[in-house]
Amino acid sequence: MKTAIIIGFGGMGLRHFKALKKLKIRVIAICDKNVNKLEKISFLKNVTKVKNYKKLLKFNADIVCISSNTMSRFNIIKNFITKSNIQKLLIEKPLAVSFKECLEIKNLIKKNNKRLYVNTYRTISKNFENVKKLFNKNKEKITHIFINSPSAGLGNMGSIFFDLGNFFIDEKVISVTSWIDKTGTLNPRGKIFKDPGGYGIVKYKKNKKLFFDLSENTSLPYEIILKSQNFECKIDELNNNFLFRQRPKSMMAKPNYFYLYKPKYFKLKLNHKYDVVLMTTFSIKKLFLKRFKSNLPSAISSMETIFACYASDKLKKTIKFPLQKQFHSKRVNFA
Repeated sequence: MKTAIIIGFGGMGLRHFKALKKLKIRVIAICDKNVNKLEKISFLKNVTKVKNYKKLLKFNADIVCISSNTMSRFNIIKNFITKSNIQKLLIEKPLAVSFKECLEIKNLIKKNNKRLYVNTYRTISKNFENVKKLFNKNKEKITHIFINSPSAGLGNMGSIFFDLGNFFIDEKVISVTSWIDKTGTLNPRGKIFKDPGGYGIVKYKKNKKLFFDLSENTSLPYEIILKSQNFECKIDELNNNFLFRQRPKSMMAKPNYFYLYKPKYFKLKLNHKYDVVLMTTFSIKKLFLKRFKSNLPSAISSMETIFACYASDKLKKTIKFPLQKQFHSKRVNFA
């Protein structure tokens, strides 16, 4: 039986535990600051529990899942890459608290020849893959993405949404214009989370754009809208609703400003329902594939966009890519 170690046993650590159990991977050790809390959990009876993660660096396991708070995450990742025999690392989002740390993780992974996957899982979900396939099948290029999400931190949900932007648009980011939410509204995940939302525009090559509003201005479930010239997909993932609108073939030859017609509507047949534990298993399984491809490049690109959002807000101007070195060391306490 494959074995695992978990670092950090809050909500995300518990999610990792459930996903590992679903895959019949046995958790042999857990690190958490609150060891007393772990001792009271009956299903962790036969699991080694420690307060200091360094005690687990010499453990033999097939995978380590890191879901500690973001300010401590980089050193933990670094030590498991350089000082542990464990070859596979699942990292909870966001990857790091500075762009400098992201680039160092990239170099360490390459130097030590290990596998790392960031748990943003939607780009390997069949539901999202099939959306992209439908656009491609109809020879439609996604040019605009609109994302609206309530009380969503740029670090937490931005990691997911900007990763999806990279996936669907498939072009390099050229600039970011953004404003950080300063309402001071309590993060719904708890007082310890210092991850405000924001809104703005991400511009890609070939004049493609992602518009995002991850702020306090809406209380509805998050929504993602993908647009091409003749196609649109509105995604209400939490309610398992992927709705397409299509321009009728009879209107295809007419100019874009001919919009007084009834579109064709249809729903995507889903491969699975919204289930964060199930989708976390996608990330874990990815690490064990014979032909492994890490999502680290896209994760780093997403983090570059997030740090550019903060720079844009502070300087009150558009930030061009690649992100200038003066912004690389700026640390953001996401949680």
